[in-house]
Amino acid sequence: MKRFFCILLLVSFATVVTLAQDYDEQSRSIYNAAETDYAIGRIDQARQQLTDHLREFKGTTMLQSVYRLLALCAMAQDDSRQAENYAMLLLKANPYFTTTATDPQRFCDLVERIKAGSTATITTASSRAESLSEVPVPTTLITQDMIRTSGARNLQELLAAYVPGMNIVDCNDDVNIAMRGIYSNGQEKMLILLNGHRLNSYATNIAAPDFSISLEKIRQVEVLRGPASSLYGSVALTAVVNIITTQGTEVDGIQLRAGGGNYGQVRADALFGKRYFDLDIMGWASIYRADGESYFVPMDTRLYMLNDGNSTVGATGEKPTCDLGLTLKWKQLQFMYDYHFAQTVSPLTAGYSCSPYERNEYITHNGMKPSFATGMHHADLSYSPTLGRLDLKGSLTYDSGDMTQYQVLNDGPMASMGEVFLIPSELAGKHGLSRYLNLQEHTLGAQLKGDLAYMDNVTHQGTATVGIEASYFKLTDMSYMNGYQFNKNQPVDFMSVVGKGHENSYNAFAQLKHRWGPLIVNAGLRFDYKQRFDRTHIKELSPRLALIYLQPRWNMKLSYSKAFIDAPYLYRKTNIMVDLLDTISVTSHLEPESLHSLQLTLSATNWAKGLSLELNAYYNMARNLIFADVLAHQNTGHIDIVGAELAAAYTQPRYSAQLNVSWQHVTKASIFEKTYDYSFNIPKLTANAVLAWKPWKRLSLHTHLAYSGSQTAYYINLGYTGAVRVILESLRQATEDNDWESVAWWEESLKMVEKKMISETHINPRLLIQLGADYKIGSHVTLGLNIHNLLNHKYYQSGMGTSLIRQQGLWFMAYAGLRL
Repeated sequence: MKRFFCILLLVSFATVVTLAQDYDEQSRSIYNAAETDYAIGRIDQARQQLTDHLREFKGTTMLQSVYRLLALCAMAQDDSRQAENYAMLLLKANPYFTTTATDPQRFCDLVERIKAGSTATITTASSRAESLSEVPVPTTLITQDMIRTSGARNLQELLAAYVPGMNIVDCNDDVNIAMRGIYSNGQEKMLILLNGHRLNSYATNIAAPDFSISLEKIRQVEVLRGPASSLYGSVALTAVVNIITTQGTEVDGIQLRAGGGNYGQVRADALFGKRYFDLDIMGWASIYRADGESYFVPMDTRLYMLNDGNSTVGATGEKPTCDLGLTLKWKQLQFMYDYHFAQTVSPLTAGYSCSPYERNEYITHNGMKPSFATGMHHADLSYSPTLGRLDLKGSLTYDSGDMTQYQVLNDGPMASMGEVFLIPSELAGKHGLSRYLNLQEHTLGAQLKGDLAYMDNVTHQGTATVGIEASYFKLTDMSYMNGYQFNKNQPVDFMSVVGKGHENSYNAFAQLKHRWGPLIVNAGLRFDYKQRFDRTHIKELSPRLALIYLQPRWNMKLSYSKAFIDAPYLYRKTNIMVDLLDTISVTSHLEPESLHSLQLTLSATNWAKGLSLELNAYYNMARNLIFADVLAHQNTGHIDIVGAELAAAYTQPRYSAQLNVSWQHVTKASIFEKTYDYSFNIPKLTANAVLAWKPWKRLSLHTHLAYSGSQTAYYINLGYTGAVRVILESLRQATEDNDWESVAWWEESLKMVEKKMISETHINPRLLIQLGADYKIGSHVTLGLNIHNLLNHKYYQSGMGTSLIRQQGLWFMAYAGLRL
């Protein structure tokens, strides 16, 4: 099968390049004839000629003229919906397009309204440009203006501010976020894309929404809320976040920005963009570092803290976070390269002990003190020719990553807990215990996709999409060592051998979108086949079906979708290593996690002047969720959630307001065979309001109000964890001895102890206030100030694999921007 897919991809890609032809002269003749027909009032003939040959027009200048004329034809026939679609395609082909005095006033108003953001298109949901009203699932579009007015410092804060159902959770080692109550140790449940290219690691499934994803380069962020495996496969479990970068034509020069803050924050961003005929160039560079906020943490035996001391939150470590990238677009050929690196200092020690530690006492590895660091390279080369009514896209991708987990276990000895953390007995009684893990991964991928517009007339529009994908992942190196006495190490050599491996994936998908009058049917199906490192196979079908009813000022959507995420490669390898290092048998075969979602969405666009609303109700069923038992991982959770989301936007020339409210109720949930009626670390009610005001031309003010209701945090009680290991060993011995009476007794004891492993604590509601201001000096200089947690509210947050961690207090940053 592997050879078949590789040969098919190579042959298909070669065919795409061979069949690409230039129809410039014929296309110019067709356009001239249509323009003549329009001028003498033969609107139907003009429109029919252009739509029949639409896929044959090439080049920015030609496409701009064609879309303009089609929009004018639709307007002449009072077809406002199609006029708007063609005008949006016109601005997509040339964002700098300006109307002339000869254009009808209605057309001029339409173009200006689209430029102002009243109407927008996205490509993430169906792989083709479509308006928000036609998207098959509830979708949040975050524009460049919304990014500026949010005051968000990174992608995590931006998503939490605007996307209903998204909540900030903590994971101690990295920046994390949850969607509708589902999350992991790191951000591995939602797919994050950059211009459609996957950013999630293939070894860990993680793509942290941290400072390594610069916000300055972003034109818009498209967020699909809900399962999306029917198009994107694994990882697209709870949401898809597609980051669309600014084009060179939109930057048209150089933009610089730099700033500093009260906790050692230093940030610098640079953009360069130009368009030379058909070549669009866009480059970006961003760096960020912070010393972090330090505070005293008293010992808390309820959370199994082993000592008190100072902790630091928000620190980046020795190496600054950075984001470097380049996009080149020449006609149908596109190239993108991106490198981003992030280093995060953990506030507390690892593994549920979560105690303060003296970071500077520990030895330096690879230029870093204890921290979590990830560096990722991404490259994408694609070619998108058009053959008549068929749009093709072939792409080749390369990804490589270097991940380091350098975790402190405890400053003091852990003789009584050494077995829990798999510390060799000769080291458990020593001070300054740590562990160091480094992974290096490489992935090659290829995709071929075709979109066929099989019907396009006044009453029917239909598009069929099919595609195939193949990828090869390899973990080329893994190193692991135990640290003791702060500056000594004991390598575990066999980890390097056990950790290495490779996996292959072959996937195929199909999608059909058909519109008949006001009704749209959008259906998709994807098949994923994966050969794991241990020769086991994963076969997953991911369906999606949506019915959309469109009206001029409102629409209604009913959708069902199913998604999955394969257990991370690192989890499965870790279970093998735990099994080899310990006397307890742990399975390495983890099942994929899955999510079924039913959603009903009612949207109103421009319901009143400047006001848009969306109300969404959903029912989610998640199965085989993976939870960590300190080191090993198990498919031991499921959760059923019903929820409602409200999003509202009110926009006027001098002020705007964005509001979202989310409510969710857990009908049933279980972890380690214990049932609950609530989500851990996720409040039932959350609300965000982002308000912007322009009191005069040069001054802009904005504020973000973020409310989170009360929630319950959980953590693993390490004392009971040790008892579980003793019971498991006794159970194994009794099974080998065929002592079934003892087996039954130990099994009951195990259930009782596992239920007591999870301890709970209450987190109070909170309201956080962020403020910001921008002041323009002339047309080239901007000064600004952003203040986070204005009232210096002291609050705590938890997540999976960590206990309560105090969050950042009053932080502010001043900056200056220059446009050349």
